[in-house]
Amino acid sequence: MNDDEILSERKHEILLNAVEEYIQCASPITSSNVRSKGFTDLSTATLRNELNALEAMGYLRQLHTSSGRVPTAKGYRYYVNAIMCDVPLEKSILDEIHAIFENRAVYLDDVVNEIADVVSKATNYPTVVMLKGFEKLQIKNVKIIPLMTGQALILIETNSGIINNLMPIKPNIPNQTYVDASNFLTSTFENKTVADMIKNIEGYRVQMGQELVEFKGIFDTMIQSLKSLSDTIAQKGGVTARGELRLLNSPEYQDLEKAKKVIDVLTNPSEIEQIFEDDMDTDSEVSFKIGSEIPVVDLQDCAIARADYQVDGESIASIGIIGPQRMDYAKIASALKFVVGEFENLKQLDNAKEGDGDNEQK
Repeated sequence: MNDDEILSERKHEILLNAVEEYIQCASPITSSNVRSKGFTDLSTATLRNELNALEAMGYLRQLHTSSGRVPTAKGYRYYVNAIMCDVPLEKSILDEIHAIFENRAVYLDDVVNEIADVVSKATNYPTVVMLKGFEKLQIKNVKIIPLMTGQALILIETNSGIINNLMPIKPNIPNQTYVDASNFLTSTFENKTVADMIKNIEGYRVQMGQELVEFKGIFDTMIQSLKSLSDTIAQKGGVTARGELRLLNSPEYQDLEKAKKVIDVLTNPSEIEQIFEDDMDTDSEVSFKIGSEIPVVDLQDCAIARADYQVDGESIASIGIIGPQRMDYAKIASALKFVVGEFENLKQLDNAKEGDGDNEQK
C-alpha cells in the first residue's frame, strides 16, 4: 500500500489546503496559517503534529530549522491526482483561443504559434507546441499560385490547417496551367495524407499516366518542396516555444542563473523533444510531470503540463506548459483541455462538412 492510500481524511484535507495556499501565495506553510484557512476546530499543536507527519511521509519539506514548510514534488503529485478538475478561464482568453480556430484560412504554423502565445498568456508560463504529425495530416485541397518573384506559393489545406511553402517555377507557363494543376492534384490527393503523397510518389506517377505529362514539372517541384519542408520540420522537431521570459514572473526564478537553465532548454528542440517522447496515458486528457519525473535534468525543479491532440489515435501535436512546481495545476489543466477541445470541434466540423457534401452528391 502506498502513502497516497494511507493518508487519513484529515491529513488529506490539510495537505490539499496547504498546497493550494502555497500555490496562491508562495508563502511557507505554518500550522497557524493552515489553521486560519479552515481548520479553526483544530489546535495549532495538533496541526503542527499533522504537518510533521506529512513531512515525515515526504509530502512537505522544511526550508530551515525554524521556518515553515513547502510542498515536495511528491506533495504536488498528490495534489494533482486529487484535484484534476476544471477551473473556468477568463472569457477574453476563451474568446481569443476560439477565434484562432474559427479562422479556417490560416497557415498551420500560424495556428501553432498563436496557440502557444495565447496559452502562455492565459497561464503566465512558457508554452511549447510540438507538431509531431506533419506527415499524418490529411489533404483537403491543393492550390498552386504563381508569384511575380519567379516562384509559386503552394497552399495545401489539411484537416488541421494550411501548409504553405514556396517553390521555383519555369517562366512563361500560362496561369491556367496552375489552375488546372491545382484541380488535378486536389482530385488525386484529396483525403490522402502528406506522407502517402510523398512516399508513394512512383505509384501515383503510374496511376496518373498521360495526365501527368502536362503537369510533370509542377508536380515534381511541388513534391520536392514538400520533402524539403518535411525535412526542415523534422530537423527542428516541429517545436514552437513562446513566453520564455514569463518564467521570470515567478518568485522561484528571480535567480537569473536558475531561470537561464530553463530558458536554455526551451530554446533547444532536442531537449524539448524528450518531454514529449513518451506516449500519454490515453485515459487522461492532461498529464503532469513533476520534479524527477521530468527526463531533462535542468527542468527537474519544474512541473510540466501536457495535452496531446490526436487524429484517429495518432498524436498530431503536443502542447506543454512549463513552470515552477508551484504552478496553478487546475487552471492549467482547464486551458489545455479547452485548446484540445477546440481542435476536436474543428475536426468534427470538417467531418460534418464532408458528410453534407456526400449527401448533396447522392
